[in-house]
Amino acid sequence: MTSNQPANLQPPAEVATGENEQQAPPDEEVWDEERLEKAMKTLKEMHIQLRGLRTTLPRLIAPLTTKQPSPEILFREFSKSANTANQEVQEFRRLMTAEDSKEVLEQAKKSRAENPKGIKPWMATEHPEWLKRDT
Repeated sequence: MTSNQPANLQPPAEVATGENEQQAPPDEEVWDEERLEKAMKTLKEMHIQLRGLRTTLPRLIAPLTTKQPSPEILFREFSKSANTANQEVQEFRRLMTAEDSKEVLEQAKKSRAENPKGIKPWMATEHPEWLKRDT
């Protein structure tokens, strides 16, 4: 009896792998290159916004640390800096609670749990373009 399958086909994954190797459950989806690139962009935006928040408090109180010509100008400048700070924090909160961001962080957590060895610490000094947004 002859088979209709070409001879160069690979056996199914469960046959090709040994019994000792772990396999991803069939319901878990594999992240393709496009999805990984999108995840990297999301992480990059998180990082940029988080780095920007490091200066939020100094920028918030900056109008209070300089002599202003009048109390009205002091109030107006402080109000502007408070509104800007609030907008930045709200934007970061929206990004962190977005479904895409949660998926990216959950995938990173799963990946780290599955393969904890060999993860090299990321150094921003090794990637000087990291803080520049893609256009």
